[in-house]
Amino acid sequence: MADQEKPFRRLSADELQRFADDGVICVRDALPALWLRRIEAGIDNAYSKPSSIGDIVSMKDRGFMGDLFMWMRDDNFRSVVFDSPLAGLAHQVLGSERVTHWYDQLFVKEPGAEVPTPWHHDLTFWPVSGRQIVSIWIPLDPVTRSSSGLEYVRGSHKWPNRYKAITPDFNAYMVNPELEDLPDIDAHRSDYDLLDWNMQPGDALVFDPLIIHGSSGNTSTTTRRRALASRWAGDDVVYNPRKHTMPLPGDHGLEPGDPLGGSMFPTVIPAAG
Repeated sequence: MADQEKPFRRLSADELQRFADDGVICVRDALPALWLRRIEAGIDNAYSKPSSIGDIVSMKDRGFMGDLFMWMRDDNFRSVVFDSPLAGLAHQVLGSERVTHWYDQLFVKEPGAEVPTPWHHDLTFWPVSGRQIVSIWIPLDPVTRSSSGLEYVRGSHKWPNRYKAITPDFNAYMVNPELEDLPDIDAHRSDYDLLDWNMQPGDALVFDPLIIHGSSGNTSTTTRRRALASRWAGDDVVYNPRKHTMPLPGDHGLEPGDPLGGSMFPTVIPAAG
C-alpha cells in the first residue's frame, strides 16, 4: 500500500456519515507539524516570488494575498501533494479507486484585512464535471470566525439549486448569468443552519464542492489567517470546459470528456491492480 494511502488521521464512521449528511467536517489533527512547516515555507516563497496568477488574484493593498497551482512551481507544495497525508484523507471520503490532484490554492488575509470571501459553492465555476471531488482547507494560524474562519450552510450540497459566482472584477467572466442569484444569507442568518469551527494549525476542513460557504474579512488586529486549500478528484471527474468557468494554466492536454489526469493533474493514488 502506498504511503499516501496510510493517512496520519483515519476518519471514523461517524465522521464519514457527517460528511455525507452535512457536506463538511472539521478533522482535528489532520496534518502533523512536519507538513505545516513545509506549507509555511511554500507560503514564504509565494510572498517573495509571486507568480503571474498570484499577482492577478491578490489584493495586497487590502491585505489579501492568493495564488493557485503552487505545486507546479514550488517543491514544498509539490511534496504536500505527493507525500503528505492529504491524498489519503481525500481517499477516505471520495469513494473512488483513484485519487487525482485537482489543484491547490492559497489564501492569506492579514490582520484587519477587510476582504470577505462571499458565500458561494465551487463546482459551478470549475471546468470539470463529476461528484467525486473534495476540498481540504488547512489553516496555518489559529482561526476563529472573527479572523476569517470559514462558515458553511449545513446540507446545502444536497440542494438542487446552482448559483452564479460572486467574484472580484478581475474574474467577473466566471459569473454565469444563466444561473440564479445566491440568497442573501447574511441578511437572514437565522434561516440557515450555519456551521463554523475554531481551529488550530493542523486541523482541516473537508468539504463537498457544492456546499455553500464563505467567510468575513479578518477583523483580528494581531492574527494573520494563512490557509491552503487542497482539491482532489476521483474516478468520475472529467474535463468539462464551458463558458464562465476558471481558466487552466498551460497545455494540460485534455479534451472535453477526458478523465482528469496527466502531468497537470497527477493521479497520486492509482487504481488497485
